[in-house]
Amino acid sequence: MCGNKPAGNVLVKLFDEDDGPDPDDLLDSGYTEPDGTFELKGDTTELTNIDPELRIYHDCNNHVEQLTLQLCKREWVIGIPDKYITSGTVAKKIMDIGTVNLEVELEDEDTSCIH
Repeated sequence: MCGNKPAGNVLVKLFDEDDGPDPDDLLDSGYTEPDGTFELKGDTTELTNIDPELRIYHDCNNHVEQLTLQLCKREWVIGIPDKYITSGTVAKKIMDIGTVNLEVELEDEDTSCIH
């Protein structure tokens, strides 16, 4: 949601966050439906445990005034708990993040102009 309206057409991406010189692996991406819902899934091959995170790029409550900066989106990063990580390519447990109001300002949120 963005306030009291569904947040449709919002870019959402599922990444495996990697430390060091290894770039983060994009597992899946898409846009929210007109009603704000979405579904992402992905798998990867790693030598160590994966650290999946959901990244949401949105304009809700974005107060950027300059035209060139309006292309920049607010970026939310939400870590996925370990209990949703399974071996193989088919998830055994699905995470439901529920209804989220994107108006909220997260303490450590960022802005992304390249997403």
